[in-house]
This record gives sequence, C-alpha cells and structure tokens, in this order.
Amino acid sequence: MVKLFHILACLILLVRSDLSLAQTHETVDPDFLEGDKAAILSAGLDSILMDDQRISYLISYLENHKIQDDATAELIITYKDNAISIEQWDNALTFVNLLGDYFIFKSIDHNRAYALLDGFYKHLPRCKDQNQKAVFYIAYAEAATYLQNYQTSLDILDEAIAFLEQKQDSSLYEFGYAYLKAGENSGKINNIAESVEYFETAKKIFTHQDNQLMYLWAQNGLSQLYSRNGLYDQAKAARQEVFEKGRDLGEYQVVAVARLGACTEAYLQGDAQEELSQIRMALAERNEASALQNVVDVITLSYAVMAYARNGKIDSSNIYKEKLEGMEAHLKSPFLGLYRHMALSENALSANSLDKAEVHALTALESVKASNEVHNIIRLEGLLGNIYEEKGMLAKAIEHYRNYARIKDSIDNSISRRRYAYVQTLYETEKKDLEIARQRQDIVLLNAKNKEKTYWMLFGFLILITGSGFLWIFKSRSFARKQHRLTEHFSQELLRNQEIERKHISRELHDGIGQQLTLITKRARDLQHQELLQLSQQTLEEVRAVSRGLRPPALDQLGLTEAIRHLICDFDEKYNIIFTTELDWIDACFDKESNVNLYRFIQEAITNIVKHADATEVLIALELNANKLSVLIKDNGKGFDYGNKQQQHSLGLKTMKERVKMMCGELEVITSPNKGTTIKAILYRNYGQTKHIGSRRPSLVVEGIGGRTLG
Repeated sequence: MVKLFHILACLILLVRSDLSLAQTHETVDPDFLEGDKAAILSAGLDSILMDDQRISYLISYLENHKIQDDATAELIITYKDNAISIEQWDNALTFVNLLGDYFIFKSIDHNRAYALLDGFYKHLPRCKDQNQKAVFYIAYAEAATYLQNYQTSLDILDEAIAFLEQKQDSSLYEFGYAYLKAGENSGKINNIAESVEYFETAKKIFTHQDNQLMYLWAQNGLSQLYSRNGLYDQAKAARQEVFEKGRDLGEYQVVAVARLGACTEAYLQGDAQEELSQIRMALAERNEASALQNVVDVITLSYAVMAYARNGKIDSSNIYKEKLEGMEAHLKSPFLGLYRHMALSENALSANSLDKAEVHALTALESVKASNEVHNIIRLEGLLGNIYEEKGMLAKAIEHYRNYARIKDSIDNSISRRRYAYVQTLYETEKKDLEIARQRQDIVLLNAKNKEKTYWMLFGFLILITGSGFLWIFKSRSFARKQHRLTEHFSQELLRNQEIERKHISRELHDGIGQQLTLITKRARDLQHQELLQLSQQTLEEVRAVSRGLRPPALDQLGLTEAIRHLICDFDEKYNIIFTTELDWIDACFDKESNVNLYRFIQEAITNIVKHADATEVLIALELNANKLSVLIKDNGKGFDYGNKQQQHSLGLKTMKERVKMMCGELEVITSPNKGTTIKAILYRNYGQTKHIGSRRPSLVVEGIGGRTLG
C-alpha cells in the first residue's frame, strides 16, 4: 500500500520575500547573468569597503535575482554570518529565508535547509521584520516536513499560527499556508479531525484572499485525507473540484498531484484500468512555470514506474525509470528518495532483478521507519515478502508477510476507528449545530417578544410624551392667549387712565393756573405794566394750549366731527402741507371714550406724518356706511420698511393699534420705501353699547413690498 500523504509534501509554493531596504548601490548589470554569477557578484562585493554597505548591496541584488547555484548560496551564507556578527538581524533573516527557499526547492537539499533554519531560530526574537518572520516560520516547517519530522513541523506551525493570529493580517499568504501545512502534517500522524479543521480554515483564508491556486491545494489535501481514511465518496467529490478549476486556471501541477491521489485510490480498490488512466493523465499535466514542477515530476515518474511495473507493462515502466534516474540531482531529499527507491524496487521485481529490488526496498524501508509512516511501511513489508518469496528465502518472506499482516490489521482497525470517530464527530457536530440553531431560533423568538414588549413600551411612552406635549402646548397657548388678553386689557386701561389723567390735569390748568394767570394779566393791565402784561398773556396762552392738547375742549363743545376738523386745521396752519378732508358727520356713532380714542388715533397718525414722512399732501377721509365707519389717512411721503423690527415696535404704531383694538376695529397699514403710506381703519357704530374687552379680535394689516397681517 502506498501512503497518499507523501504527495502532500510537494504542495509547496515558492516562499516570497518581502524585502523593504532601499537600494544603496547600482543594480548589477543584466549581462552578469550570462557569466559566472557567484564570481562576478563576489567581485562586486569586494569592491565595497564597509561590511554594512556590502550587505545592503547584496540585499538590493537579491530583490531582483534568485539564488541559482551552490556557489552563490555559499557566498550568501558568508554574508548571513557577517550580518549576524554585526547584529543586523533583519538582513540576516532575509538571507536565511532566501537560502531556505533555495535548498528546499532548487537544490532539494532538505537536510541543509533544516540545519540552516533551525540554527537561526534562536535569533528570531531579535528580528523586527514581521513579514520576514512569517516567511521564516513557513520555510522552517517546510524543511521539517520534507525530512518527515511531521510532529516537529506541526509544533513550528502551531507557533507560526499563534504569531500570525496575533498579527491579525489575514491578507498574508503565509497565514493560510500555515493552516494548509498543519492540515497535511496532522493527517500524516493520523489526527483526522484536526486535519479537516486545518484544511477548512485554510480554504476560508484563501477564499478571503482570492488565492484560487492555494485554495485548490487545500482542497486536494482534504481529498487525500478522505481517501487515506477510506472515505472515498467524499474524496472523489473534493478531487473533482480540483480537476475542473485547476485546468481552468492552468495550474496543472495541482491537477497532477490530485490525479496521483486518484491513481493510488484505484490501486487500493483493485481497479487497474482506472489506475493506469489516472497515471497517464497525471504525466500529461505539467506547468513549467511552477516552482514545484521538479518535485511533482519526481513523484509523478515514481508513480508511473510503480503503476506500469505492477500491472506487467515493464517496457513502459523502464521508459519512465530512465527519466527518473536522469533526475538524480533532485533526489537529495529523504522524502523524494523514498519514492525513487520504491519505484526502482517495483521495477526490478517485475524485471526479475531480485537483488536490486531487495536493496531498493530495504533502503526505502529504513528511510520510512524514521517517519513512522505506516502506510508506506505496509507497502514495503509486502514488497519485501514478494521479493524474498521469489528468491526462495521463505523464512524472511514469512517474516515480512507477518509484519505486513500485523501492521495492515492494525492500520485497518485504526482507519475504522478514525472513520467511526470522524463520522461520530460529524454527527456530534451536526447535533450541536442543530442545538445551536434551535437555541438561536429560541433567542430570535425571545428577542422578537422582547422587541414587541419594547415597542409597546416605546409606543406607550411616545403616547405619554405626545399627550404631555399636546397638553403643554395647549396650556402654553391658553396661557399665551390669557397673557395676550391681559396685556391688551392693561394697555387699554393704561390709555383710559391716561385720558382720565389728562382730563384732570387739563381742568386743573384751566381752573387753577388759568384763573390765576387771568388775575395777574388784569392787575398788570391796571398797573399799566406792559412787560408783565405781555409775559402773563403769553404764559396764559401757553397754558391754554397745553390744556387743549391734554383734553381738546372741542370734543365736548363742538362734537367729534368738528373736533377732528379743528385738529386738521391746526396742523394745516402750522406746517407747509396740503391737507384734504372728506369727513362725514359721525358725532352720534360712538360713546365718549371711543370718540377720544378715534380723535387720538387721527392725531397720532397726522403727528407721525409731520415728523417722519416728509409729505406735501395728506388725504383724510371719514366715510360712514350703514353700521361701520371707514377711516382713511394717506400721504405722499417717503414711506418706510415695515420689515424692520425697529419700525414694527415704534411707539406711535403700537399706540394707534391699541386704540383701534379698544374700539374692536380693524387696522391696515400699506407702505413701502419711497411710495408713501396709507392707513385704513374700520370701526363699528354703536360699539359703546355692546363692547366687551376681547369680545372681538381686531387686526392690523401691513402691506409693504408684500402684505402681512398683525393681530
């Protein structure tokens, strides 16, 4: 029986260096590639005096060139040691990674690769370059894998995974590759559950990175793990994806390795035709651009030699044997050497070269015992039993057959147990997943109920807040209306009291001071004191004028209409303004208080025109229609901008507004800059008999560039 997991060891991609040091010298001329690389490079380095500059020069060179021969590798080893001696740890780490790549994949000297990497491991904590440290871990584990030290490789990979998890950069190629190699090596030491978990994690990471090639390597490793443990249906399904996607991508090396797995599976199931079909297709699947192609070639040729030999096609087996022997330079690795010796032993047995077959089989058995790979041990014990039987050495043949039977029974039982354990694990996993799903469903239902309760609580809270808000708004508006009514009442009472006080002061001036001044005037006339007479007469006139201003006597003596006419005539005499009047008789329309308010309203309007309007013509009209009086006061002055807040709150306008409100009338002001001002008021007759404070809300309409109503 051939152990499938040896195939996985060839699933290594070229480690990619991530160098970041600046180039401090000229790049080596490309013509150098045609000559002795090591000698020319050494000469270039010798021309530089300082060690640190030489190291920088070499780092710059290696950014553009890979190590191609042993001489160049030896030169770089020297400078690696120099970098360590002067404690340039990151440069030394870069050299070690490049050398590890060369010894693992180019010269295939895995012993030297492992010794180099293992020797530098103690210096790793001193290195700062996180990307190069990730590369180092992968190369270190790779070298241990090729030496078949699978547990050591797993220990290194566990440390690498911990390091990469701490770094938390899932975009790193090494992150997924560490899980891939851990999956391979776990399978080789028969930890199937851990291996599946590692492979699945690797697939997820490579899918996240959109690295389809490495995803296929992980899928191929999973298929071989299933096949090795007798789960052939799962293995076939996983392998089919590798066949289809690998061809589409042109990555034939991964397809070839997958076909070798199918070849071994067919052999174990006794299907010779399928075995040969798969090996023929594997030989045709090649990708010269892949760094792994040499390794894949060695394994594929070894499989071809064995498959054709055991199926009696010795000529075909010999053809591929010659090709395999021509690749001697790539067989320094114990891993690849194992497959070579197994293939040559099968070929020699078929050609009846029993001594050669024995030597190759014993060499392979000695190699595989160190790695404890039981599948290849079984295969070789059976092969040696056949060889010794053909040689007539029955005692040795029986010994090896017994070893074969004992180990095979043990491994079959182990496979059965692992298969059962795997199926049990799947069952437990599915059971746990179902339980988790039910718990999640319960949580969802509970959350839904909680959300429903929360929504009802929020709804109730919102209703409470909204109701409180509406109640607050209602109360605020009611309070505002009440305050407004109180303010209006206060303003109106203030104006009433003001008129009462004016009337009182006017009477005192007329009856008290007026009479005294009259006596003084008479005495001055009797004494013929002209200066005193003139002063007393002038003072008396001023007192009478103030008294008339405080309480126009015309209102009581002549009535409202004539009082307004006299008011207009007084302004007409004093100012250079043409007043035009159209006054209906309105004496019987209002009570005394309203008469005073209307008189004061007109007086305030004319006073504002005289003070502020710069008008030359003013029209004042009182028109009585049915039960209402229309008041019109219009000038051709400069108008004003009512949008100006200062204008809105002028004392004159506010007083006029309040007086109209006291008569429950309506006031409209039409004005704009440079277009004059028109004041209209509508007052209702017999208001004095039906008035109630606030029973009718008057309005103030102001029209400027646009009109607005102020209530």
